[in-house]
Amino acid sequence: MNKESLLVIILSVIVFVSFGCKKPSVEKDMQPHDSSQPMVYMEYKNNPDWRGGEMGSIVPTTYFTGQIREAYAAAAEIPEVLDHLYCYCYCAEDHGHRSLRTCFTDGHGSGCDICMSEAIRARELDKKGYSIKDIRAAIDSEFYEPYEPHGQH
Repeated sequence: MNKESLLVIILSVIVFVSFGCKKPSVEKDMQPHDSSQPMVYMEYKNNPDWRGGEMGSIVPTTYFTGQIREAYAAAAEIPEVLDHLYCYCYCAEDHGHRSLRTCFTDGHGSGCDICMSEAIRARELDKKGYSIKDIRAAIDSEFYEPYEPHGQH
């Protein structure tokens, strides 16, 4: 497969997954959704040592620029840390992802501000010497929003 074909495939994946990643804004006067929490999120929340088990390789940064490149570089630097983090675009629930690391094993992370911001923030904290548990607590505090199933808004 030549580079041009690979680039077309990656760009196609980016376009496909980016449509399912943006969280809808919730108006204050809307009724809250069902109070039950998503299954993977509950597994994560109830296990302080949770790990997604993602083993896929991070997509090389050469395919990206700007913030997207920075996010993929962060993922490549700390893939083990990202595998311990839940992604608050809820792609585990909506796309079958295993952890935040999964977002960067394909083009998904390139079309999602939440994925990119979490990865960049996790790398910042890792560089400051934070433990995985402390990084997890910070990410949870900064990025958690209640789950809104697609089509339920």
